Amino acid sequence: MKQLRPLWVLLILVSMSAWALDTEHIEKERLALFFAHDDRVNIPAPYAAPYNAIGRLEVKSGGTCTATLIAPDLAVTAAHCFLMIPRKIDAGRWFMAGFHDGKYQARYQVISQTFHPKFRKGLSYKGDDVYIDPAVAPYDIALLKLKLKDGVAPQPMSVFKGNRQQLMQTILRQKQQINQAGFAEDHDTILSAHLGCQLTQLRSNGTIFHRCDTLSGDSGSPIWIDLRTASMSGPTLIAVQSSAPDWFNRQQADNVGVTVLNLPTKPVK
Repeated sequence: MKQLRPLWVLLILVSMSAWALDTEHIEKERLALFFAHDDRVNIPAPYAAPYNAIGRLEVKSGGTCTATLIAPDLAVTAAHCFLMIPRKIDAGRWFMAGFHDGKYQARYQVISQTFHPKFRKGLSYKGDDVYIDPAVAPYDIALLKLKLKDGVAPQPMSVFKGNRQQLMQTILRQKQQINQAGFAEDHDTILSAHLGCQLTQLRSNGTIFHRCDTLSGDSGSPIWIDLRTASMSGPTLIAVQSSAPDWFNRQQADNVGVTVLNLPTKPVK
């Protein structure tokens, strides 16, 4: 006689099947976002330079992004980190340099954030996602005014100084290889990096296309090159991570970064 399975066993089997399908779908999305392979490495703590200049940015609503110390009282990140709530500026609260598993090397209070006022007009909101109109993409970069509250201040990361032509020449000398590191959503308490990823285009509007493996939480994260020139040497910030296409549009577009050529100079109104 054929044995009948109890109902609860059938329910568990159905639940496990649904979980397996969901896991498979999530993995498919991740591989698409990572250009078919996750090339990130976890940075061991305590972080040495330049990683200790990279930290987790917290805004007043509790959301997080990545930012980079570029002066004793300044950091740089993405402007959209403060605009995830429609019709409201979600001001910065804390920047924690060298953040790892709830601890940090230095904690800074965010005094203010500066970004181009035109940027807000090019955003659209769908559910929890924010979409950036290409016309305002070059403005997705922000400066943070900071005040050290506790900890030991790390050495700031150097910022590229020069015009677009000089930046292009520098990128070509580096064979278009760049580095990126941030606090991605899949393990947002530790720093992960994609080293030696590819910059695919430096655009005339001051943005770049690149193929570094990033997720939500990497917004505002540094994109840098290792310079060895007469005037500059060491890790040098050239851009911040801005946005990425939906996973199903990965074949049509690379990730977008905004170069330091577009750093804002006037406070937001």
